[in-house]
Amino acid sequence: MSDDLVLRLIHTLGDTLDGLDVALCAFDEGDRTIAWNQTFFKFFPEHEGHVYAGEPYHANLRRFYTGRLDAQELPNIERYIAAGVDRHRAQTRPYSFEHRGLRVQVASLPIAGVGRVRVWRAQALDNAPGAADAPNIHEPGYLRSPLIESTELFDRIPDGLMICGEDQRIQWVNEPFMQMYRFTERTAATGLTFDEAYRHAWAADGPGDMAPFFDGLSILQENMRFAGAPFEVPLPRNRWSRVIAKQGADGTVFYAHVDITDFKRQQHLLAQAERSARDSEAQLREKSILLEATLEHMDQGVAKISATGIVELCNRRALELLELPAELMAAKPSLVNVLAYLRARGEFDGASQEVQELLLHSDGGVDQQQVYDRPRPDGRILEVQTVPIKGGGALRTFTDVTQRKEAESRIRHVAEHDGLTGLLNRTAFLHSLQAAVTDARRPGRGFAVLYVDLDGFKPVNDRFGHAVGDQLLIWVAQQLTQAARGDDVVARLGGDEFALLQRGVSDPDSAYRLAERLVQAIGQPTEIESHFIQIGASVGIVMASADAADAEELLRKADSAMYLAKASGRGCARIYGM
Repeated sequence: MSDDLVLRLIHTLGDTLDGLDVALCAFDEGDRTIAWNQTFFKFFPEHEGHVYAGEPYHANLRRFYTGRLDAQELPNIERYIAAGVDRHRAQTRPYSFEHRGLRVQVASLPIAGVGRVRVWRAQALDNAPGAADAPNIHEPGYLRSPLIESTELFDRIPDGLMICGEDQRIQWVNEPFMQMYRFTERTAATGLTFDEAYRHAWAADGPGDMAPFFDGLSILQENMRFAGAPFEVPLPRNRWSRVIAKQGADGTVFYAHVDITDFKRQQHLLAQAERSARDSEAQLREKSILLEATLEHMDQGVAKISATGIVELCNRRALELLELPAELMAAKPSLVNVLAYLRARGEFDGASQEVQELLLHSDGGVDQQQVYDRPRPDGRILEVQTVPIKGGGALRTFTDVTQRKEAESRIRHVAEHDGLTGLLNRTAFLHSLQAAVTDARRPGRGFAVLYVDLDGFKPVNDRFGHAVGDQLLIWVAQQLTQAARGDDVVARLGGDEFALLQRGVSDPDSAYRLAERLVQAIGQPTEIESHFIQIGASVGIVMASADAADAEELLRKADSAMYLAKASGRGCARIYGM
């Protein structure tokens, strides 16, 4: 295994451990830093903005002990560092220590050809010195993944939802998913691949006809190589699921599982009727009656195009969905004429360029199997599917997927927004910030990042309870939104930390004036549930230009400036590097 591959695996492991509140830092055989995760900075904020690849382990220890030792112990720092380096190289069993009001347990693992990986996990100390001022690991956003924190809302979604990491292993599923794939406990699905969860669903149903299972397994394995087009898999007891993937900016993949059993049964009836109709002319007349009855009662629009391009059949639902006149279709027009009629009415104006070009072909695109979504002028969205028929012609279906698309949009909204305030969450904000970094390379596209941390929020929470604290956070979100301009981006990063992306600014004065407005707006008293409450805010600012760094680095710099504002007396703003 190459060194680059090992390093990528260590980074992936670090990202995974972030979701488990476990800190990680890896070192090469020369005790130089090579990788770390975000939870490492939550445990040891003294390293924030200072750790870099290639840093010696003893330099890391020096920062750690400098922040821990008092004036009497500080002369012994070199002895402590030497002992720490020796322990790091020889450690074989976990040990624990107290740090920032936490009981921290650390384990160390040597990796041949790489070096050593250290991991830390913590529990709160109720009676530890300084525990009253220590961060509360049970508060939202502290030592907890913001993604998993919001997933309780997903149980209310009627469709199944599966969240996977970059390694394609399940991190979380909702209740409808558990019912669909026969899990009694949520934790039983965690850590599995979808392949394994699919096998579990069939195994839980007991022996039976396994032919659909093997067909579905082949479909699943082919489509799970990447988050691409939707695909369908059979489930036990003649059920079907349509799987739709959406990949996040951080590598997380959201899979929606929609029960399409009724739809597949209708498709099966239609296909069965078509096959039977070919047996003989006598059977054709009999089956045509059944087919027409089935078509007229389907929720799906169906049209049959002959090998010569004539629309031989068009059911009632297709007429309704496309608003086609019955007299036009009763005359069995050519597909070219039908498309011309729809085009003249502006039916395809909202379609993508690719779909419009497809419909301009002389055959209307019936010579190949395809599926695409097309918006209608009335706002509805149709899924149009074409299946070529052996010997020429095709079957084209029209399905109203407006509600399904709205459900998918709600899933995306829940995944990208904070459940309490409705602001963007950290992941979505970083995505917007990275887009701004790319855009900043163009002239006049400078921007500023403002990191806002509330002053005095925790005492409000402790005195009046979390319900009042939540209302106060909602009020702060409103103040930030009102102070921002229309094209600015406001987000809640977690807990009582917020951020604002101020677009189109290149001078620090503009950003500083906005920060002062934010401090003033948040600092004014407000009434919540008959309590008059007044808090404050400290704001860190970082300016970005054409040579802007990546989004994570800009946010770290703004965070550092915010801590400088707190150190300067709170209730003020500071600009990074100024």
